[in-house]
Amino acid sequence: MQKNRRLLNRKMLLTTAVITSLLMGLSGCAITEQGSARVGSGATIQQHSIAANVFYLQRIALPPGAQVSLILEDISKMDVAAEVIAQQTITAVGSPPYKMDLRYNAAKIKPQHRYALRAQIELDGQLLFINTEQVDAFTNQSAKPTEILVSQVRAGINGDGQVRLTGTHWQLSMLGTEAITTDVTLHTPYITFSQDDNKVMGFAGCNRFSGNYDRQANNVNLTQLLTTKKLCFQQMNLETQFLTALSEADNYSVIDNTLTLYSNSGLALGQFTAQKKK
Repeated sequence: MQKNRRLLNRKMLLTTAVITSLLMGLSGCAITEQGSARVGSGATIQQHSIAANVFYLQRIALPPGAQVSLILEDISKMDVAAEVIAQQTITAVGSPPYKMDLRYNAAKIKPQHRYALRAQIELDGQLLFINTEQVDAFTNQSAKPTEILVSQVRAGINGDGQVRLTGTHWQLSMLGTEAITTDVTLHTPYITFSQDDNKVMGFAGCNRFSGNYDRQANNVNLTQLLTTKKLCFQQMNLETQFLTALSEADNYSVIDNTLTLYSNSGLALGQFTAQKKK
């Protein structure tokens, strides 16, 4: 009788231990799940959107398959490529404006940084249109979409009277947002691109320069720029700005008789007017 009672007590103790262990295990699972939920909640994307209308002024139809892109970029650092925060690309249907609704993660937007919108139209990787003026991404506080004008890009075209990038004497007419007139300089900078050997040469305002250029479609990069060593006190500031713009050039357009060089964020660095070759 006493032996049976001891066995019963052992079974009760064992059952209690098993139940306690199971409860602790379940409790541990609940804590783990709650922790995952908190982590998941902390990583939730803060979805915001920017509405924009992309349009051009030319009365022409886009070729079938043309793609319209709206890109949000961090342009805070001038010496590095702009960081792409978000991008939306659609197939162009009908005539402009092309309505865009760019969604982005607001958690990626940093205080004190500068953000711009770049709009462009491409066909099979070739740039057709791009905005030439910088568009602040967050200036528009109204409920209306941001209007973004894009300009047509023409690389050197043969046989139709259009001015080409190569073989043309390009005189500087605009540096950034400043018009280059006789009030600014007595000796206007210019640049020429040779067609056969990918050489570039010109005049920077005080010194002559030369170097190389690489071109693919509408991308252009100027490298190994060397200048003479003349010192001109009144021209050196303009020359420094001009040579810096050339070194930052990443894209270009030739529209009628105007050459525009752009940075990799779509900012117009300088404009040139075609002159009779000297």
